[in-house]
Amino acid sequence: MYAADTTTISQEVGGTGRSREISIGRRFYSQDYVRAKDGRYTWKSPSVLGKWSYGQNFPGVVRGEDLINGINPGFLRLGAFNTAYSADGGTFEGVRTTVFNGVVTVPELGERQAGMFFGTEQEDGSWRGSITWKLWVGPDNLPRRFHAVLRFAPTHGGGGVETMTMNTIYRGWGSPVKITAPPKHLITDDW
Repeated sequence: MYAADTTTISQEVGGTGRSREISIGRRFYSQDYVRAKDGRYTWKSPSVLGKWSYGQNFPGVVRGEDLINGINPGFLRLGAFNTAYSADGGTFEGVRTTVFNGVVTVPELGERQAGMFFGTEQEDGSWRGSITWKLWVGPDNLPRRFHAVLRFAPTHGGGGVETMTMNTIYRGWGSPVKITAPPKHLITDDW
């Protein structure tokens, strides 16, 4: 992956969270906030809405075969190794699909800039758990949709199980993609 433009929407204690990250090579731009039901922003990064924080990606931050998604060969191998099943997936956005699905339990689950990741050996991570996943693939063998439910359990006892749901849609295969950096006047070093 050379460039990515990702938006994440999440339900947080204080309201709805929204983050957008743009990576181009090792350059990284981000905007994050949590907005309460009454419209107030309870958290912003950077502190001025509409601005972008800037940084440099470390090698391996945006790449790696340990990312949980429907286009990562490492995750696909892990899923296939742990008994994946296939069936008629119906039609998704006008394309007939086959759905592959399975469940895998891993000794490490975590998050980094590029997304959620798994580990096959327990490291210094504080979470382990299961990944229940489905991948819809078109007749051209290209992914169309990926859905996963991650159940996080603390590695060192205590605390309850946390759940996260991922839903990714893949479109525009073969179409040119242009990801551009935010304008310079919107970039700040405020994190």
